[in-house]
Amino acid sequence: MHRIFIQLIVPGSILIPIVLAIIKHKYWGRPEKAVFLFMVISCTGNILSSIMARNHINNLPALHIYTILEFISIATFFYAISNDAAEKLAIRTSADIVILVSIVNIMYLTSIYKYNLVPRSVAAIFILVFCIRYMMRNLSFNATHVPFFPFATVVAFLLYFSGSLTLFALSDYVILNKKVSSLIWDTHATFVLIMYLIIAVGYYKTGPEK
Repeated sequence: MHRIFIQLIVPGSILIPIVLAIIKHKYWGRPEKAVFLFMVISCTGNILSSIMARNHINNLPALHIYTILEFISIATFFYAISNDAAEKLAIRTSADIVILVSIVNIMYLTSIYKYNLVPRSVAAIFILVFCIRYMMRNLSFNATHVPFFPFATVVAFLLYFSGSLTLFALSDYVILNKKVSSLIWDTHATFVLIMYLIIAVGYYKTGPEK
């Protein structure tokens, strides 16, 4: 049951928001398009990782590329929901930084065949900052109506990447301790599932009145 949850249920659950997104495609705005791109990248990454693992191929090189594509899609989402010029500039700059850190990491810090701890941690920190900034701006007393889809997506990202950042920070210990590793990865998979389901609700609620 454990392997079914990790290897089948959680990766397969991404089809729920993808299907709902396609059904609601006529109501898409730029945020919905950006998140759909994120999900397509995630789904492709899941499939590629599974195929490589079954064929006993190291899938970590793909993770290095995935980290960049994932962050660009999420940064595109935050760019789409921002109306502040300085904030938009910060988002564009963060994407450049993540790409640069990823390149430097491969060239000087670690092998492409090892876990990309630094780029994933940097990307997660940026995303959490964007999430907190969004919450502070839209949950203030003088905030206007907050569209449901962006809010739900930000909540999903906040939950997932806060948990992921802890995982990244403990990665060396997780690798060495099999019991802790199993617990951490189960928790991570649960956060992934929750993220997909929250985004699915966001698409489900998307309509003429967003």
